[in-house]
Amino acid sequence: MRPTNTVEGYAADWKQWTQFCALLELPVTAITPGSLTAFVEWLWWQPGWKEGTYTAPSTIDRRLSGVVVTGRVEHGLLLAKTVATRARRVLQAKVREMEKTGEVRGRGPAPAFTVPQLRAAVAAAPDNLLGLRNRAIGTLAFALMAREHEIAYLRLRDLVDHENGLLADVRVSKTKPRKVKVPQGSRPSTCPVRTWRAWRNAAGLTDPDGFAFRAL
Repeated sequence: MRPTNTVEGYAADWKQWTQFCALLELPVTAITPGSLTAFVEWLWWQPGWKEGTYTAPSTIDRRLSGVVVTGRVEHGLLLAKTVATRARRVLQAKVREMEKTGEVRGRGPAPAFTVPQLRAAVAAAPDNLLGLRNRAIGTLAFALMAREHEIAYLRLRDLVDHENGLLADVRVSKTKPRKVKVPQGSRPSTCPVRTWRAWRNAAGLTDPDGFAFRAL
């Protein structure tokens, strides 16, 4: 099972691929090194998220992945692992040229979530089971520097108590599966260990294979 945002991203990638194929009167299953390279050339001049800009290289790279994965999974295509290699080389060359000219594309990195912001978010959480869950999610995500899907796929067995805090096993990650030691924080309200234990106990979580956080 893929995270919801990944599924939605692949759907958007495929939608743009079908637009490209319609323009060139190609069947959508014509996923070849040549067609993917042409796709990169076409995407390079498509509008970006901000007016007056063009599509970001990271988006184009993700489009290639989405098209290849969808072709394999949804259409049963037997595509070589190297099917997008040439297209990515072309994209890399364009990025190098872009860097030389100083052109900027994309949103750039998201602003960092700060400790004062975390404290404010924790303070705003309601004093009920929902608040306990949200405080645990927020503080643990901050401590692990975790993406949304990494927290969503944590299971009870992935968060193990030890004498100095928690040992978190982030198994599901698009970038970096990892094990992280989470120490206790100096403030009880923003301590990921205390907030996790409070949520776990209040929610009655006992199944090791169950998700650490559930919908309420």
